[in-house]
Amino acid sequence: MRKHKFTWIDLVVLIIVLVAIISMKSKLDKANIAKSEVQKKDIEISFYIESVPETVLNGIKIDSPVRESVQGSSFGKITKIEKGPSVVFASDDEGNVVSSEKEGYISLTITMKASGEVKPNGISLDKSVYYVGQTVTLYAGNSILKDGRISYANTINE
Repeated sequence: MRKHKFTWIDLVVLIIVLVAIISMKSKLDKANIAKSEVQKKDIEISFYIESVPETVLNGIKIDSPVRESVQGSSFGKITKIEKGPSVVFASDDEGNVVSSEKEGYISLTITMKASGEVKPNGISLDKSVYYVGQTVTLYAGNSILKDGRISYANTINE
């Protein structure tokens, strides 16, 4: 059996392998998403929808979880449910756009407690940013609330 002597070529190959490993590790470390130094806070978010079938209330309860449909962000849990008369806009006989109620439908405001941040450039929830006035579709409990608007967002006990 032959013994292999350690030569300068072996040393160069070893150094090249070590440099490659170190550079790969540093690239992977930079690619990782940095953990936010800012702690998430409890925020209160209100969502208003002008007209939904009254039956959606059967699937929504206090403490029901709420998710946004596109990004899948958690809007927390429902803390308050307020119903009102539905608001539907249509033209009257004179061509004026007027609001009216629709039988079997209600307007709905739900208030949620979520974990996130209210920043100057929007509401940050689960790596997604939302804005007051933005139209979103929410899954609340066992119901879908399609095309309502975020009407309010603020930090709780700041």
